[in-house]
Amino acid sequence: MTGPRAALLPSAQRRQARTPGLVAVLLAALVGGGAVAVAPAPASAAETELVLTATEATFASGAQPDVPQGGLGYLSATRTTDKTYVKFDTSAIPTGSTVTAASLELDVTSTSAQSGYLQVYAASSDWSAATLTDRNRPQETSEVQDTNTRAAVGPVSLPLRSAGSLVQRPTTSLQVRYSVSGARTRLAKTVQLKLSLSTSPAAGAPVPAPASTTDLPFTVAGPGTSAKKVFAHYFPPYPISLDNQPADSDYYTRNYLAPDGEGGKYAAVGGLLRDRPAGRSPLGGDWRLADLQTEVHQAAAAGIDGFTVDVLGTTGRNWDTTVRLMRAAETSGENFTVVPNLDTNGAGAAAAPDVVASKLAELFRSSAAYRLADGRYVLSSFKAEGRSPAWWSEVMGDLQGTYGMRVAFVAVLLNSSDTNMRAFAPISYALSNWGSRSALAARNGANNAAKAHDLGVRWMAPVAVQDERPAQGKYAEASNTETLRATWSRAIDDGADLVQMVTWNDYSETTSFAPSTHHGRSFLDISAYYATRFKSGATPRITGDGLYVTHRQQLSAATALLGGIAMLPNLGGSKTPPRDTVEVLTMLKAPARLRVSVGSSTQEVDAPAGLSTVLVPLRTGVVSASLTRDGAPLLTARSPFVVTATPLTLDYQYVAVSGQAG
Repeated sequence: MTGPRAALLPSAQRRQARTPGLVAVLLAALVGGGAVAVAPAPASAAETELVLTATEATFASGAQPDVPQGGLGYLSATRTTDKTYVKFDTSAIPTGSTVTAASLELDVTSTSAQSGYLQVYAASSDWSAATLTDRNRPQETSEVQDTNTRAAVGPVSLPLRSAGSLVQRPTTSLQVRYSVSGARTRLAKTVQLKLSLSTSPAAGAPVPAPASTTDLPFTVAGPGTSAKKVFAHYFPPYPISLDNQPADSDYYTRNYLAPDGEGGKYAAVGGLLRDRPAGRSPLGGDWRLADLQTEVHQAAAAGIDGFTVDVLGTTGRNWDTTVRLMRAAETSGENFTVVPNLDTNGAGAAAAPDVVASKLAELFRSSAAYRLADGRYVLSSFKAEGRSPAWWSEVMGDLQGTYGMRVAFVAVLLNSSDTNMRAFAPISYALSNWGSRSALAARNGANNAAKAHDLGVRWMAPVAVQDERPAQGKYAEASNTETLRATWSRAIDDGADLVQMVTWNDYSETTSFAPSTHHGRSFLDISAYYATRFKSGATPRITGDGLYVTHRQQLSAATALLGGIAMLPNLGGSKTPPRDTVEVLTMLKAPARLRVSVGSSTQEVDAPAGLSTVLVPLRTGVVSASLTRDGAPLLTARSPFVVTATPLTLDYQYVAVSGQAG
């Protein structure tokens, strides 16, 4: 196996060397220091079908807003005036079963529809057919289940995506309406919900969400809970496992992390990677799919609505991972979506527009493909300016003309100049850029959200934690979690409509949020706080206590024992000088006493309620922090990464550790 990005040649600010090597770790001894997530081996799954008949069915009519319609012998669905509501007793779903697919079975008795299609929304169950009116009907959610099914007299089956989250226990309530004005459709009052169930997490069935994601000191705004969306950029070359081997001897450890791995190709820079996904034991069954389902669960638990998956090519291992990721989202049981992100530095964008359209259509056929309320499929990009607006328009034209798929385009620009933004706005649903990697640049950058809004489109703000690329001899000074907090603050303060976290798992650029050996879940958990604030429009109420410690494993002036190229803090034109600091970030429901130890130095401070940070100088030795309240211990975080003045290889990433009780 060779480096996954060897054939790619990106430009200055982001993938300046889309060639693999960037990002490394200090051999297997240090790799073993991080947290390890062990997933259970899947068993064989048992698939069953359950058909439920609606316990209540009625509709609300704006023409008679105060009149219950439950006594009528039919249901009615229009665009705005009439909305049908149905309720099912889903307590009959056996314990331990997971909903892997669902469809709503209707009987159309009459319709005037000549175009458009039926739509299904999730709805609260707090209504009854006897009293429901247009005045007191459940509030609509922002997530619509467009079915592409035009009403026609007779039985109609409406497949529902994100079935695992749409179907709730013990009661599931749904709203049905029509997508276009002027169409009136009447339905029989007998409505059924057909469910496919799986009784174990085997090939294709959901993997349970990790229990460790439930102990955050605030309530996370989960997927599909807001019109504002948070996506994380998924990079297919680096899944949880490459070979399903034990973490201490798998391909990551033997080749990507070892200075002499990959046949010594990256020996001069100390190895290809500095970090890796959190390891696990070997799995049975379809382990690749199970791993991707695990990543979906990890992301959903942090308030991420979906992945923007980097489409590097249309054949080979990376394409197979992309297709499998769509399947993982479908079967995860999460309300989680996937947006194809066509990378113009990859081989996929080198094909003719009609070929590109055919491959994108394959991905869009998945029920996990993200679609807007108007039915458009969302297509994103990396370095959109790598192809002309005319080229992108031709791809989108082929998707609509050949496959009937209307597209909403998100142009992610590497260079978000005014010229590029004006050029791409006419063909785009939203604009974005790859973003900066220092707190200074994030704070001082242009208000691109305002520019996009002035051009009549939405803005997808980039959020990042850090960026280190040893193979190029460059990094950006992230200043502990300051860059993470500054990029989130810009997204919130500027009024961005969407966010792209850059990245979920690109370990070749050390930009990952995904649980890893060198930062566990810390960056993801801190990000979940800001994602909840972004999506809800309010500061999350902290009901528990959280402790997060970040630092480097070496002083900025360190010299590597293995030598190699020097590293400069000027990645992407960054002007922030390196600093040697330990940051302790706390989220507290009430004030507490914080004790921080770095090497032989210890200090104590009072930490206030809410989110706050403390900086202390970085020294050689062990880093730890602890919290007490009224003399009683709360949390302790002891970093497994010992700070040294003589590292084996240079590594300017920030490692992180979260506090544990006691």
